[in-house]
Amino acid sequence: MHRALRWLRNTIAAVVVLLLVAVATLYALSERIMRRTYEEPLVSVPIPTDSASIAEGERLSSIHGCRGCHAASLAGQWFEDDFWLGHIAAPNLTEAARTYSDPELVRIIRRGVRPDGRSVVVMSSDMFAPLSDTDLGKIIAYIRSVPPVAGLSRAVKLGPLARLGLVIRQYDPSAVLVRQADSVTASGYFPASGDPGAKGAYLARTACVECHGVRLEGSDFAPDLRIAAGYTREQFAHFFQTGEALGGRDLPLMSQVARSRFSHLTDEEEDALFAYLIARAVTHPISGSTP
Repeated sequence: MHRALRWLRNTIAAVVVLLLVAVATLYALSERIMRRTYEEPLVSVPIPTDSASIAEGERLSSIHGCRGCHAASLAGQWFEDDFWLGHIAAPNLTEAARTYSDPELVRIIRRGVRPDGRSVVVMSSDMFAPLSDTDLGKIIAYIRSVPPVAGLSRAVKLGPLARLGLVIRQYDPSAVLVRQADSVTASGYFPASGDPGAKGAYLARTACVECHGVRLEGSDFAPDLRIAAGYTREQFAHFFQTGEALGGRDLPLMSQVARSRFSHLTDEEEDALFAYLIARAVTHPISGSTP
């Protein structure tokens, strides 16, 4: 009896020690990833001050998701607020606009790198990397024009599952994703400037990547964008303006994104995006049904 109890005690103690070692190892490895620094130069872009450019920056901030993650007021909101995943806030942009210089904002947005050289997390900098100087300048001009409001400061406290995902490369810091996007761009995957499909590709790359992946081939929760071939131009426009997919369906995520973001596209932008997606689908057809 005593021998059995000692065995049980020793087994439990060994399990506890192993768990503690595993937790400590996970924390150390994930902290190493989080504390890694990245060399990225500071780059300036023209920041306009006229009212028309600022109004256009507000429209662009909706299309590219700034006001979706950071709230319409730009005051910020919780991205995750959970013990297992962590406590991660999309911070108050009116505060960030008064904390960082223009080149620092450009580097954070486009390259995912903070002033201390560390990467941001969750932010879709891989989607913003191709933003033109003109568009990015207008977005920053709009953000700087918004009066300061009370909101959430930057908060990144990863939970156990988030740290595990980081270590096993289920996801990567934003600065790493930016470099992966750079490789796709350098490979000639997208139409070059001057190509008839370049404008539509630019819109897809800077507005769709966060859900559909840098190659637009889909993810665990979003389809390959070649699925757009199932829509006529009129059906595509109706979907983007109302969020109502084929068959009158309301899709869990995309319908909301269409109403809040893509409804701000101009007819010309919709034409360019649709044309590019259709051309891509014709060049590389896939089987399957529409969303």
